[in-house]
Amino acid sequence: MMLTRPIFGLALLLMRALGWRFLGEKPADSKFILLGAPHTSNWDFLLTLALVGHFDIPLRYMVKDSVFRGPWAGLLKALGGIPIDRSQRLNLVEKTIQAFQERDSLVLGILPEGTRKRTEFWKSGFYHIAHGAGVPLVLARVDGKAKTLTLGMRLQTTGDIEADMARIAAFYEGAIGIYPQNFGPVRLRESIAEPSIQK
Repeated sequence: MMLTRPIFGLALLLMRALGWRFLGEKPADSKFILLGAPHTSNWDFLLTLALVGHFDIPLRYMVKDSVFRGPWAGLLKALGGIPIDRSQRLNLVEKTIQAFQERDSLVLGILPEGTRKRTEFWKSGFYHIAHGAGVPLVLARVDGKAKTLTLGMRLQTTGDIEADMARIAAFYEGAIGIYPQNFGPVRLRESIAEPSIQK
């Protein structure tokens, strides 16, 4: 983190120069999942680096391993990236729960949409990791129109997916991605009522 701190600082300066503001407070928890949405643009990567610089959060995040090929692999790992081989049928949820249980501190960033394109359902892995590991979700909200990134609600999952997703959907209600047309409903396939935000 120390070696890459100037990169986080530069990203923060750039995004501030472009008019972006970072709101909220750094969570006191040493272990949590940072959930970010809407994820609609490549700019979200720079926003994430700027968020780390602003809040001084030791963020780790999982990225498909193909991105780590070539000269940028070392830098991406230094910036917190964890390469994931999507071709392997690994129980990533269980392995991530174990990683949380084995560490005194771990902050894992997850983009639940899993893509910059519009999707009708979020991937549910973040919920099962948080609940299985007993760590809270901290919600980060991007608003492309207002140019704000807000660290907001802290949610300890209850196991009631329908109720918990309703609270998450309420937090993101009215959020506008950098490319608004790419932000779909906030819901999981396995939630009963599938609470959603329709754009």
